[in-house]
Amino acid sequence: MATQQFFTQEQINEAKSRLENLPDLSPTRITRNEALDSLRGTILMLAKEKGYNAKDIKSALDDMQFGFSEKAISDVIKENGKAKKQARDRKARSAGTGAGNEVRDAVTK
Repeated sequence: MATQQFFTQEQINEAKSRLENLPDLSPTRITRNEALDSLRGTILMLAKEKGYNAKDIKSALDDMQFGFSEKAISDVIKENGKAKKQARDRKARSAGTGAGNEVRDAVTK
């Protein structure tokens, strides 16, 4: 079957109208990253409070037809731990203006 080479303005207007009236699929089509982000809190709870590791969580998600890699899940878990460590380090640095510095200052004199 040969494809049509020429179109009328009426056909183009009809196609444009029909395409513009197609429903919005964006609320129902969630990307992998958006899905993983939505599950982040639950993944962290499973890892921190219930003792699950990335492999266990991946297996459970695979059973539900989510195809996340073990690395992606592991990154979510590590990312949270890194954020907490960075916050702790910032607190330690800002608290470092107290008595500990006096000892260091005395040694350097």
